[in-house]
Amino acid sequence: MMRGIGMKILIIFTVCVLVFAGCTSVEYQKMQAERDQLLKNYENLREENSELKVKDRITNTLLGKWRFLSLEMAESGVTQEVAEAKAALYALELKNLALEFFEEKGIYHYRGKRGGTELFGQFTVITVRYGDEPFPFIRFIRRTGPEVEKLLFAASADGRALGLSSAPGLDTARDMSISVTPDRLYLTMHGQMQSGPTGWVQSGGVRCYFERVEE
Repeated sequence: MMRGIGMKILIIFTVCVLVFAGCTSVEYQKMQAERDQLLKNYENLREENSELKVKDRITNTLLGKWRFLSLEMAESGVTQEVAEAKAALYALELKNLALEFFEEKGIYHYRGKRGGTELFGQFTVITVRYGDEPFPFIRFIRRTGPEVEKLLFAASADGRALGLSSAPGLDTARDMSISVTPDRLYLTMHGQMQSGPTGWVQSGGVRCYFERVEE
């Protein structure tokens, strides 16, 4: 009889071990599936944010005519009220500015007009990767008229935007960061890139934005 009881205990123990092993296997497979899905999502995100796709997406959305709306200061270490006042005054001088971006024979051009001032040249969108995220910039190659960055941001001969000589990171750059939606265009003379708790961010800057002109 003791042998029968021992056999029953052995059978129950074996069943418990098998059940536990089965549960462990299921949990392991679940963890593996979750990890694989996270890796897939990460790779999909990197692919969606690849430099080429970002460049093409922005360039295609940019094409068309745009009318100047306003100029504003991003948060920075400078005296904000003074900076905003300077930006507001200069924005009055840009109120009649219009820009057009177009493609011709595989080359991308821009042209603009403000009163009697005309400008024309080529442009290209580039990306600079900080960490895993590509940041888009636009580079203007002047042919005629004033340089775009000097026209938009009143950059002085010493390379300072809106005369803010005390503002760190506001030197005139060859490239301006760009953000565009179907109806809004933002061009920013950016401050320095800094790494923070939520990723890379721009410190300060002067932002000029436009609205799309419907044909």
